[in-house]
Amino acid sequence: MRNRWVYVIVGFVMNVCLGTVYSWSVFRPPLHKPPFGLSPAESILPFSLFLLFFGVMFSLSGLAVSKYGPRRTALIGAILVGLGYLFSSLISVSQGLCLPILLLGFGAMAGTGCAFAYNPPIATSGRWFPDKRGLALGLTVMGFGLSSLFTAPLVATLVGNLGISQTFVAVGLVFLATLFLLGSTLKFPASDWKAPAKVEVAAKAELDFGTREMLGTSTFYVSWLVYLIGAGSGLAIIGYAKQIALDVTRLPDSTATLVVSLLAVSNAVGRPAFGKIVDAAGPKKALALNALLQLVSLLVFMPMSSNPAFLLIGIILLGATFGAYLAVMPALISYFYGTKNLGPNYGICFSAYGMGGIIMPVVVSSLLGPGPTYAPEDYARAFYAMGAMVALSFALSALMRPVLKKAQA
Repeated sequence: MRNRWVYVIVGFVMNVCLGTVYSWSVFRPPLHKPPFGLSPAESILPFSLFLLFFGVMFSLSGLAVSKYGPRRTALIGAILVGLGYLFSSLISVSQGLCLPILLLGFGAMAGTGCAFAYNPPIATSGRWFPDKRGLALGLTVMGFGLSSLFTAPLVATLVGNLGISQTFVAVGLVFLATLFLLGSTLKFPASDWKAPAKVEVAAKAELDFGTREMLGTSTFYVSWLVYLIGAGSGLAIIGYAKQIALDVTRLPDSTATLVVSLLAVSNAVGRPAFGKIVDAAGPKKALALNALLQLVSLLVFMPMSSNPAFLLIGIILLGATFGAYLAVMPALISYFYGTKNLGPNYGICFSAYGMGGIIMPVVVSSLLGPGPTYAPEDYARAFYAMGAMVALSFALSALMRPVLKKAQA
């Protein structure tokens, strides 16, 4: 029988492909030039639409995993991601329709495909690792956070040598083949598969909640709100990381770019690190610790980021705690509600990530003002506001209680 760690590796590589969305800033500069001539405000719209479809369609992908299994769902995602990039290449044919093509291709098609390809590896790892669920899930999603370190230089090279349109073709074909091949290997354990002996006792007591049953518990809504605040606060501040390094710390542009790379690494490493903490201490304590460290970053180090050392510590904590939510939350849902319906259950919970990614950045941008540059006190105002929200989520996490018996459907 195949070693179960293979599914973690498969999920990691799939997430590296899917996380290319975080390299969208490399695609944008050619779109600002003739013959396309998009404004910066226009060129960011496909990225925003991608994330919107990713969050909204994730619950549907969870239902698909539950009904059709991880393999078929992942293959649908592979096809949509590949076709989304390939469709985006049509901007060279219809330059006057550049923005609508990118919104439909990259935003809607690739964003939906990302949702359908991202969910199956999570559900698969959760089933295969009842004993090391946090670590396995953390390693699986680690590739998404680490992706830009690999894909941004690759995309930049392709754009320089092939042009933006042919880059979409090359990336689309590679992702279509890679995601299709890897997705075809995903499968749940057989019904007679035996978990490690030390886990079997716990597994017998595990309750498998359906989605309607989960929605009948207060713990789910507390978890959803904590996810929205925590992940949304991280996304909101992370989006300004380079600008903070330029405006507040006064770093040169090249050094400020390295800060973004450091953020990507800490984002990725935080996922398996906190997954391990979940396995050792449980998801509730891991979530509380994560919120506490995020508070330290937002209220202590980031407001003092005029000092380069404080900036680096703050950015490392901010990246690691943001990434941790992507590992802790699926583990928390599986611990509280079981692994049988992890795909659809976490799919519903993941909508908090999508909503947080819309609401919290708007709050931060309204606090900062029109820009384009900001004073240290402007950023401090945003840090303290996000810190207050995270303090609320920390208090809410203390209210979570393990669900001891199924809610009535």
